[in-house]
Formats: sequence, C-alpha cells, structure tokens
Amino acid sequence: AERYRFVTAQVINSTAHKERNYLTLDRGSLDSIRPDLGVIGMKGIVGIVREVSPHFALVSSILCNEYKTSVELSRTGHFGLLKWDTNDPATASVVDVAKYVTVVVGDPVVTGGGDGVFPSGIPVGTVIAVNDDPGSNFHGITIRLSEDLTRSSFVQIVFDLRSAERDSLQAKVPQP
Repeated sequence: AERYRFVTAQVINSTAHKERNYLTLDRGSLDSIRPDLGVIGMKGIVGIVREVSPHFALVSSILCNEYKTSVELSRTGHFGLLKWDTNDPATASVVDVAKYVTVVVGDPVVTGGGDGVFPSGIPVGTVIAVNDDPGSNFHGITIRLSEDLTRSSFVQIVFDLRSAERDSLQAKVPQP
C-alpha cells in the first residue's frame, strides 16, 4: 500500500537570515494542508507546516533555532538531532551522536523517518566538520544542508498516510 502522498506548492515568501525562519506556501486548508506536515525541496528537507489558512501555509524552516528533528548518519545508521545553531543558512549541526561512532567529513546525513513527518532517507546534508570537545561524550558535527533555503521555489508537502494509525498506537503507551 502507498505510504506517502505529496502535494506540490510554490514558495511565495521566505526568510533565511533571522533566528526563526519561515516560508509561506500557496496551498492551505482547502488543499488538505494541516499543521505538522513535513515539507521537502528538490534536494532535501525544508521544514514543517506550522499554521494554515484556506489558501496558504506557514512553514517553520529547518533554519529555526528551536527546530529539532531526528536524522541519521546514513553510512553508519546512527541517529542524531538536527539543530540550527550556526546562524548560517547553508549549514547546521547534528547533535547527540556519541563519540564512539566514527564520523568523517563527507558522510551523508538523511532523515531517519521515525518522527512521522518525513519519509526515511530524504537528504538533509553532508558532514563538513567534526569538532570534538574533550569534555563531552558527543561529537560536534557541522553539516552543509542539501537544500538551499535562500532560494526554494517549489516544494513538496508530505502526507504520511499511516500517521493516524501510528499516533493512536503510540498514545497507548502509559505516560509518567
């Protein structure tokens, strides 16, 4: 069975140089767009839908200092978190990757798929630097983002057709 459906949208406005960056898309609730859907570009992930009106959607870009999404080092299969703390629209960090994992410049970083927002294996970026602080058990990893978020024109909004099933199952886990 089909797992994902994609709707094409045009970026009609975007920012890339603030602390929290957004894109406005020309699709909205009349196109079944709703908050928490993932948005991907021609080359990689772009962000997550935050607000919708009938004809437009506001997307929180991955260039947002509060944004974190699970990513995978595709060569080793280890997971980390994407975090935009570089203040550079071309780069971001991957945090929470333990030092015992071998990470080298050139390693591809992709979506892990476990967040229910993005399919697995969508490009996120490529490792350009590994700086290890002796006082930390985790790597300091800088990546160059796959998608140029300063000039996105068309994007795909991702519908995970199994999200309701997954969410209702996960809701059965007792919360502390």
